[in-house]
This record gives sequence, C-alpha cells and structure tokens, in this order.
Amino acid sequence: MISRVTRRIVFLALSPLFASCGSQHVVAPAGAQDSVTVKRGSASPGAVSNRPKAAFPESRYEFGEVLSGGVVEHDFAFINQGSAPMLIQKVSMTTPLLVTKMPHEVAPGAEGRIHFKLDTANLEGEFEGTILVFLNDPALPQANLTFAGRIVPAIELSPRPAFFVAGQRGPGNRAAIEIVNHESEPLTIEKIEHPTERFTTQLETLKRGQRYRLTLALKPDGPGGKTSDIILMRTSSKRMPVLKVGANTYLYEKVHTFPDVVEFGTWHVGDAGHAAVILMIHQEGGSDFKVQLSTDVPGLSLKSERGSKGDRYQVEITLISEKGRVGPIKGSIFIDTNDHEFPRVVVPVRGQIVER
Repeated sequence: MISRVTRRIVFLALSPLFASCGSQHVVAPAGAQDSVTVKRGSASPGAVSNRPKAAFPESRYEFGEVLSGGVVEHDFAFINQGSAPMLIQKVSMTTPLLVTKMPHEVAPGAEGRIHFKLDTANLEGEFEGTILVFLNDPALPQANLTFAGRIVPAIELSPRPAFFVAGQRGPGNRAAIEIVNHESEPLTIEKIEHPTERFTTQLETLKRGQRYRLTLALKPDGPGGKTSDIILMRTSSKRMPVLKVGANTYLYEKVHTFPDVVEFGTWHVGDAGHAAVILMIHQEGGSDFKVQLSTDVPGLSLKSERGSKGDRYQVEITLISEKGRVGPIKGSIFIDTNDHEFPRVVVPVRGQIVER
C-alpha cells in the first residue's frame, strides 16, 4: 500500500469568530476529534498599545522519515510579546493531525505551547499537514503552521507496488521492482506465488535481509492480450507477512491496434454523430505498411491517415447520426494488411444508442 495522503481540513472548533466582546467563547481541542468549549474573559478595550502580540519562533516542523504505524508528536511554541492576554480562539488542521494539549490564554511575556500528535497507522508517502491557529492578535489573527515528513511502509515496493509490462510476441519484455525492508528485523522472502502461463519471476538478493529485486519477464510465446494478475510474496515479517504486487501485462503481436476494442459507450439517438474514437494500427519495425479498412457496423465512418514513417495508421471512427438506430452498436472493423504474417486484424466494436 503506497499512496499519497489524502488531505482535508477539519475544524476542531465551531464557535463563532465574531461574537460580542462580552460573551465570546473559544474552543479548546481535546485528544479526541470532539470539541470542548470554554468561556474566556473579555479583552481589555484599553489603548491601542494594550494588545497581545504573538511571535512563533518555528512555523514549520519536519519530522523526516518515519515507519508507518508510528506516532509523531511535536510542540509549536509561541510567545506573547504584547501587553494584553493572548487568547487562542480556535485551531484547525489537516487530518489525522490532532491537538492534545494547548493553553486557552497566555499572559503578556509568557510562552504558550500547542501539542500536536500524528498517528501514521493509515498513512504512506509524503505528508504535509496545515495547521491554522486563530488568535486575538490584531496583527496576526491567523498563524499558519506546517507539519511535514515522509511515512514509509514497513516493507516498501519501489518504484511502485505493481508491474506494468508490455512487449511484442517474440522479443517479449521485462521489468523489475525493489523490495526494501525498513524494519529492524531482517526480512526473508519465503515464497512467491502467481499464475505462470503469461510470465515468470526471478528474485535477486541485493543486500540480505534488507533489499531484494523481483523481475517479471513476459513469456514471448505466451497468450496474447492484456491481463491483470496478482503476485503474492510470503515473507518473514510479522507486520507484513504477505506482500501483494499487481502484474499488469500486455503481449501484443507484430501488427496490433490500440485500443484493441472500439468502445462508443451509450448515446442518445440524434446525438450519436458526436461520437468519435481514434484507433491506431501499428506494424512493429515496418516501413511500407499498408492497410485497407472495412466494417459490418451500419452507419460507421472510417477515415485513415498513414504515418510519416510508414509503420502505422491513425483511424478516426465516427457514427453517422442519420443512420444511427436505437439499439446496440455491435460488429467489427476489419483491417486487411500487406503483412503476410498478419493479413487480417479484427477489432470488435461495441456501444449503445438509446431513446431520449
């Protein structure tokens, strides 16, 4: 599981910011998500000089790299350099950050500390949390703080937890990912399980107990087309005894199309003329590739343009609106080529036209 952290701002206080001076309330966040409301005294209406003044020596805290599941805690300190009490009106922050302790009022010349806690149990990747502290300081009514770092899983799959491998029949193709152990205990890969008709895998030890490389090789004579499989790796880790790796493979022929199926989706009758799909036809290594196109789908228009290198065609496929009928769009596009190994390629066509 590697994904970037989804962020949203939650307010730990819901009390009005613009209440009357004699009956204002502030919220003191507790260790839970729920808010706790407390009364505060009214600010002095004295001279302009009789006011609080907040100074934050640190506005950004970087906790570096931590293992997923750990808890990061930090105090943001601030000093009231003014001549009136400093009041914290409310605090909001990116989840799952929490305030576990903070003062409601800081006297002139005194220091206040707001204690934050980040539970990384469900986090992986870069994290950058935003904290907003709302104060009664006219010069700094809102202090912006940052809580940032990187959360790594106990066992990391790099550069991503999945394979995406495409190759031509004959040459095939291969790709590799690294398995990085961030736990204190050495890691052993005990068993690797996956279907074998499309690809093979090989495990290489880079640093025993710490780093391994898993290579996936497409079988050059295996079944053609696209497939998504799962590779299971049994490990010695108590925290992550099974690692799941996606294996997305595509073995294509010398002459192939992209996409391999033309999907029009669903259109209302009368609007079908706006439906258009681009089909690419390739001959790997070709220089004098030629095709002729036909179809058994009524009302289908095919306009092709040959590429400058002579190895491909781009086909614009549209529906002729006045010939479109309510019902399924079903049939094929037939590509006749001058390649003696692949004289004809058939591409399925699917879709639907419905009443308004």
